[in-house]
Amino acid sequence: MNLIKELRDTTFAPLGDCKSALEVAEGDLQKAIEVLKEKGIAKAGKKADRETNEGMVKIETKEGKTVGLKLLCETDFVVKNEHFQTLFQTIMDKLFTVQENVNSFEALAPELQTEINGLITDFVGKIGENVKVGAVLITTENVYGYNHPGNKVASVVYYTGSEEIAKELALQVAAMNPTYLTFDEVSASEKETLKAKFTEELKAAGKPEAMIENIVKGKLDKAFAEEVLLEQEYIRDCAQKVKTLLTDGFTITKFVRFAI
Repeated sequence: MNLIKELRDTTFAPLGDCKSALEVAEGDLQKAIEVLKEKGIAKAGKKADRETNEGMVKIETKEGKTVGLKLLCETDFVVKNEHFQTLFQTIMDKLFTVQENVNSFEALAPELQTEINGLITDFVGKIGENVKVGAVLITTENVYGYNHPGNKVASVVYYTGSEEIAKELALQVAAMNPTYLTFDEVSASEKETLKAKFTEELKAAGKPEAMIENIVKGKLDKAFAEEVLLEQEYIRDCAQKVKTLLTDGFTITKFVRFAI
């Protein structure tokens, strides 16, 4: 029983698996750990297709580098597990060693991907749930990172100028989930599709031809306003648009939002 307890404390694997592993290893603790690792790999493979709708996100900045990570799992119960928290921080620490700017897990060096996947595979075998990396960000550019309490939403704003304005924009991104920075980023095909729809509706309603173009423009602006960051209503003052926060010398080039 002492060996089973020690093995469980070391690996946090289920008691039944610990007992079976020690039997296979004939009481050798280190061999039992290896048995559990091998079993973990098999379990991980079986769970790989299960949905991961929970997890946590976090943005950290230190020594001029910002790292963001979204790690997914199946249940909030696992998110609160100290070992999941440790796994998350271990992966974050490894991401901080990367020298290049990276916008996805797939853009990491293959060796690091393999190493991180190995850590996750071991964890999946022990905890019994599917876990996977949902998003990765590594940058040395000038950014403001915001973590919403609860670690379910985080945002990063790339900017020059006032940090206070960048903070407000990061809060806006986290709260309102915009798709675009400006109207210019909305694709021409999206605009044309919606323009054709509005035009057809207005013609069917009998609106004068001379008025339709202006009405359609207003409808397009309104339709995309909620999706365009700078056109959104400011969360602290709905009578003010976000773009009014921008002062001379301040620019925002892009934003990223991580969410569970």
